Amino acid sequence: MNPTQILPALAAGVALLLAGCDSAGQRSADVAAEPARLAPDGPPPAERVQPIRWNETEERFELNGQPLKAAKLWTFDDSTEGFVVAGGEAGLTSGSGLSVILQQPDPILRTPSGLNVDGSVNTLVLVRLTRAAPGDLWSGAVHYTTEGHGESADYIAMPIQGADPAVNETTILVYDMSKLKRGGDDWTRSVIDQIRFDFEDAPGGEFLVRQVAIARDPAAPAAAEG
Repeated sequence: MNPTQILPALAAGVALLLAGCDSAGQRSADVAAEPARLAPDGPPPAERVQPIRWNETEERFELNGQPLKAAKLWTFDDSTEGFVVAGGEAGLTSGSGLSVILQQPDPILRTPSGLNVDGSVNTLVLVRLTRAAPGDLWSGAVHYTTEGHGESADYIAMPIQGADPAVNETTILVYDMSKLKRGGDDWTRSVIDQIRFDFEDAPGGEFLVRQVAIARDPAAPAAAEG
């Protein structure tokens, strides 16, 4: 796509996104008629080889070929599905997912609230994404809210696999929420209301978020019993 094609599409997307801003400065692109298209030109993205993979045919995450049971699965086929961005913009890329442009310091992507996910058995958070433009300060942190607490640096997880993809590389960020960086066993004792993703702490990066899931870890005793 040349510059004369990109600029009108972005301008249309921005105008519609601004119209949908809420009081917290979050933007949703559900109404965007001409979404931003961030998939890079050239060869298709390279997929990082990992034990967890996305099965395109079955539309599910798998661990070593075995399906993972997802309490929540978002594929962004024709909607942003309630995901919102603070400090950036989001729009749909047909057939590819949710395009996210990080424009301000500490940009944030949030799931819808009211997830009502049992953290005692659903301890995996999975984000399959492609980096479309380089960034200056990778983070990868995940925050979450429950009935007992809001977003806090006291409750945070970091990916155990898939961190910091290269430009035009697709990876799956894998979070084991039973082993938080901070917060002890809070996730496994809670009902999860909302999740927040901090891909980077500085503006400039661009990502194509393809699928997101909250799933059971088949190796966990609680998951085996359920």
